[in-house]
Amino acid sequence: MKTLVVVGAGPMGLEAALGALERGFAVTVLEKGRVGESFRRYGPTRLFSPFAMNVSARARALLGARAPGPEELTTGEEMAERVLEPLAAMPPLAGRVLTGHAVTAIGRARMTRGEMSGHPLRGERPFRLLVETPRGEDVMEADAVLDASGVHGRPAAVGVGGIPARGERALDGALIQSLGALHAALGGLAGRDVLLVGHGHSAAAALGALAAMPDPPRVVWATRSAHRRPCVEIASDPLPERARVAARANDLACDPPAFLTVVRRAGVESFAPSGGRVAATFAGDRGGVFDAVLGFTGYRPDLSFLSELALEVSAATEGAAGVARALAGVTDCLAVPRVRPADLESGEPGFHLIGAKSYGRLPTFLLRNGLDQLETILDRLASPP
Repeated sequence: MKTLVVVGAGPMGLEAALGALERGFAVTVLEKGRVGESFRRYGPTRLFSPFAMNVSARARALLGARAPGPEELTTGEEMAERVLEPLAAMPPLAGRVLTGHAVTAIGRARMTRGEMSGHPLRGERPFRLLVETPRGEDVMEADAVLDASGVHGRPAAVGVGGIPARGERALDGALIQSLGALHAALGGLAGRDVLLVGHGHSAAAALGALAAMPDPPRVVWATRSAHRRPCVEIASDPLPERARVAARANDLACDPPAFLTVVRRAGVESFAPSGGRVAATFAGDRGGVFDAVLGFTGYRPDLSFLSELALEVSAATEGAAGVARALAGVTDCLAVPRVRPADLESGEPGFHLIGAKSYGRLPTFLLRNGLDQLETILDRLASPP
């Protein structure tokens, strides 16, 4: 029986495990945090896509009557607690999902990255994984590995040009980069000075949460966009929640209420401590002093533990090179074309990036598409060589 290790116990990781078990693999899932850790970072923010688009038919069948309704917009916390935790605890996954297990390195047994790269014989060696467990370091081997560790654990830098601004790395607790952390901090932000950086949908959701406060903070919204409506809006958007969040933020930008100042074409150059607060400088000698900084500038995958694998990684997205080529020019997750099986190959036989990690920095990942691509990958892994 072939052995398969899945890295990450989010929606894609658990779906990968279920699909691999159906195909006869012996499966272990390794999760460094809790089941559904990435979804928990959304906090009470509602997902844009309805529940039926976020899980497979097999997962819905296992959940049965406890599953959310097909059209329900769950929060990130609800997805973790009502969907992913129950799935991980019930057969056939019970006992196969190991939390508190952080994968720190993956390679080939007795073979470095440069040995026989691209040669079929490389695939005959098992994968070797170094894992930090609650009992200390351990080594595991597997015939195949799927990396579903996602991207939300590694927010992109706030500074201009995608690199940390001067002083950014020293911000520590003053920098908030997840919607869950923002919601947890809202009570302490009333009447304070807040800098919001970014103009994607997470930034739009953050602004909406701040605007809904009874006593909102004084917000400076620094966006690189020059548009009056900075957030992308999709014409006749079939995801009403996405349309609502983007339109609300753009309406605020066009006609700012008293608590909001919008600074366009703004790149953050530096941060510095200022009497217990944070002084921020933007391009063009603009800036201010703030009590908190909200950085919603995207996410990037962690490739550090994959350095001994001969992966074809996109120079632009840091995701799978084939996926990046196939989706070049696509701007909406609902317009993603079907990806050819060859585009899902990683360059390393038996190893695949799946889910959001395969898209890297591309903002077009949708669980429904990731699940379709996963089925293709599992079929190829299960096929005889």
